[in-house]
Parts: sequence; C-alpha cells; structure tokens
Amino acid sequence: MHISELAIHPLKSARRVVVPALPLDALGPAWDRRWMLVDRDGHFVTQRTHPRLCLLSATVADGVLVLAAPGHPDLPVEPDSSPARLTVRVWDDTVAAEVPGAAADAWCSAFLGMPVRLVFLPASVRRPVDPRYAGEGHRTAFSDGFPILLVTQSSLDHLNGRLQAEGLAAVDWRRFRPNVVVAGELPPHAEDGWRRLRLGGVELALVKPCSRCVIPSIDPDSGDKDSRILTILRRYRTREDGRLYLGQNAVVRRAPPDACLRLGDRVEILE
Repeated sequence: MHISELAIHPLKSARRVVVPALPLDALGPAWDRRWMLVDRDGHFVTQRTHPRLCLLSATVADGVLVLAAPGHPDLPVEPDSSPARLTVRVWDDTVAAEVPGAAADAWCSAFLGMPVRLVFLPASVRRPVDPRYAGEGHRTAFSDGFPILLVTQSSLDHLNGRLQAEGLAAVDWRRFRPNVVVAGELPPHAEDGWRRLRLGGVELALVKPCSRCVIPSIDPDSGDKDSRILTILRRYRTREDGRLYLGQNAVVRRAPPDACLRLGDRVEILE
C-alpha cells in the first residue's frame, strides 16, 4: 500500500490544493482549513448551502492566502494581519478567530453574493478534537472535527463501479475532500477495519468513520448537484444510525518533529 494522493483545503469548503508532500504541525496538515467564511452570526459557511464555493480557489504561498475565482481579481490575504477577533462557530465549537480585514470580506461577499467574513485560526487558539474518539491532547483547525481525513482508492473504485452500472459517470476523490488517499491491493472500505497506520515515518490513529453530507453530490468543477450519487452510496453505506459513511477521520499518534507525508510513502497496517 502507498499514498497515492495528498491534498489540503486552506479555506474550508473551497477548492482543494493537490500537493506532493504534506507537512504536519500541531493542528494537522499545515495550512489545512485554517481559513473559513462565516455569516453575519459568525456561523460557518460551506458548500452544503453554497455549492458555488467549489469554484473558489484558495492557495498558500509563503504563508499568504491567495484567493482566486472566475470574474474576480486575485486577492492576497495575510494571516495575523489584524488584532481584531471574532467569535465564530463550527458545529458545536465556538472559538475566537482573527479577521484579516475589510478587503477580504468584501471580496468574498462579492463572490458569494451575500455578506460573509473571512476568518483565520491562529495557532494560539485551541480547538480540541472530541476526546471521546481520539483521547486527550489533539487539536484541529476549522475541519468538521478531526485534523486528517483518509480514504482508500479501492472504496472510490467500488463506488464508481456501482455508478457506472447505473449509467452514471465515475467520480473522483476530490468530491470526498480527503487529505490522504491510500492505494494498493485492498478490498473496498478496508479502512473501516484499521485502527493504526504507519505512513512513512508518521503513525496515525483512525478514530472515527466520516459521515457524509451533500457535498459528494456536488461536481467540484461546476457546482452542479446530482443526488443520484448519494442515493447509490446510501444503498450500501448507511449504518444503523441512519448516516452515510465513507473514509476515516484520523489524528497523529507519533511523528518526528519535522513530520511530513509524501506521495509514494509506504503505508503499513499496525492495528
């Protein structure tokens, strides 16, 4: 088994950034989901209600976020550029985030066609991972709940086989927004049974299956929805709680100080 894809999503729910290497820091993959859009009430905004976000590109160069979208000029945004703080909400968590400034808010509001604010989570703000699943001491940024999301290519291939049998086009891994894709000779959904993995020199604990919302039904290139994708997935991936699952959330258990995941790294099952 090996790592076949790596990605970060610097701005929550915006386009992914495919990378050859994924440095890790105290919050998980470096720069992953460190920025987020919030509405007037400070509540997070995602593709669940605003699929147009899939057209927004957010990349990081030398620590600077660069926003780009069709019909809009690129906008560089400096983190830590303002002492202003705003209380924001991500699911059940409330944190104090930094507000980069009015120019970023205006750019993002013009793109989405509604008033939003761009916020940044500094490393000094602690948003702990739910200890019921991961234990104590783990943190994340603006992810839904855990710092790393992992899926296997075999799980995606299995879904595509079912889609194509129904006359639908295959979908790729981008719809599921993982940080890590693992490839190899594996049965579909092998990740369901894994508890610990070693990827290169990094040990991950897989702590909770990833429940799925509407986002995998959204075409990442157009923003168009096709609910048939979830209908087919639901036929064989719905559990007793009524939720749909694909992939595993993970935390770092052991890693060297300069920890980094790389394309092609060998993946070993430890438990």
